[in-house]
Amino acid sequence: MKKYHSLRKKLLLLLVPPLLLLIFVASSILFRFAIVEQRDAFDNALYDSAYSIYQLLEKSETKIEAFSLPKIEKQFILNDQSDVIFYNIVDTDGNILNGEKKLPLIPEVIQQKTNPRFSDGTINNLPVRIVSTLVKIEKNGEEIPVYIQVAETLHKRQALASQVLLDIIVPQLLLVLFTIAIIWFSVERGLEPLFDLQAAVSERSYLNLTPINLPNVPTEVMILVNSVNTLMRQLDGVLSAQNRFIADAAHQLRTPLAGAQAQLELALLEEDPEQHKYLLNRVNESMDRLTHTISQLLSLARNQQDALNKPDLVPIDLSEIAQKVTTDMVPTAVKKGIDLGFEGSDESTIILGDKKRLKEMLYNLIDNALLYTPAYGKVTVNVRHEAGEIVLSVEDNGPGIPKSEHEKVFERFHRVMGSGQEGSGLGLSIVMEIAQAHQATVEIVDEPNKKGLNIQVNFAESRS
Repeated sequence: MKKYHSLRKKLLLLLVPPLLLLIFVASSILFRFAIVEQRDAFDNALYDSAYSIYQLLEKSETKIEAFSLPKIEKQFILNDQSDVIFYNIVDTDGNILNGEKKLPLIPEVIQQKTNPRFSDGTINNLPVRIVSTLVKIEKNGEEIPVYIQVAETLHKRQALASQVLLDIIVPQLLLVLFTIAIIWFSVERGLEPLFDLQAAVSERSYLNLTPINLPNVPTEVMILVNSVNTLMRQLDGVLSAQNRFIADAAHQLRTPLAGAQAQLELALLEEDPEQHKYLLNRVNESMDRLTHTISQLLSLARNQQDALNKPDLVPIDLSEIAQKVTTDMVPTAVKKGIDLGFEGSDESTIILGDKKRLKEMLYNLIDNALLYTPAYGKVTVNVRHEAGEIVLSVEDNGPGIPKSEHEKVFERFHRVMGSGQEGSGLGLSIVMEIAQAHQATVEIVDEPNKKGLNIQVNFAESRS
């Protein structure tokens, strides 16, 4: 069983993954911005501590080496509930003048180019954030350049980063869930017109081919609805034509059968051998007409099916085929006392066609001409070049067809009234079917100074 893809699933796969990726990227950017802002805020506070030490050192009258933070200021600057804070004072030669000796910035201090300078380091195996600022301390009328360094562990920073991450992730997850739900709902609502169309089509059958009426559907679905309605109208036309064809065919077959049956019933009642022979000849004529009608019905049905299958057309010499069919029809013409001839062309008459079907078309054209041409009449088959096309014409000097009947004679079972012949009315229908399959045109040419009928089939010349 063939597995079909779900449009709902395809839409969700097209919408949800890009949305998740977008939310992930947006969350990452927000988290990055938040961490940078947090780091800057903590760095500013760390620098404030270094600046506070500078102010206290500037006011102190003791030497830098003997300086110690007052108790209250020390508690305010160095004591913290979450982190451990260290500081030291280093001269420009890298000598520690005061404070913590384990700060790892002595080599870097000498090369410091920005003021203040922030960096990461480790003290007692604890990661720390360090600020180093170059200041000038005035002692005894002399300005002494020193570096004040303050380091702080990262407990507050890490805790706040975790909280920020949580504050971003939770709303984003809720946003994802709500968005997926909205997308699912929207896809369901968006596909409702298709479900309505499916239900409307399911309710139809070959007995109900009325147009589907869905006024409240979007344009994209209305295009599909219009296509379905067009198909249903075409199908309704085909079924109607098929029903008419069956009814007409039944009528055409019933007529010779009824005639044959009547003649046979009369023959059963007749005792005269001459009458027996006459009645049986009439039965034989009815059977001939019946056979001819059945043959043409089969030919018409076969050509319709071939037209649907679109057989491959190959290069064929139309003159050669026309001459062959004309020669085959000569005995029939002779039997009726009709002069049947062929006129070919010295130029190439190659077209793209189906040999079997072209022969069938020619047979019906010539048969139709022989049927309506009186004894001692003339029928001419001609193949020639004309206006860039290859033209096949079958011309006779029979009674012709009134101009008002020119289009109707190509309809099935249509016969010209007053012709005196009992044809099936299918010959020219078959010709039209085969010509259309070859993308050729069929026309009846009126020649005012000539009596009879001239039917032309115009083919495009093959360039291959």
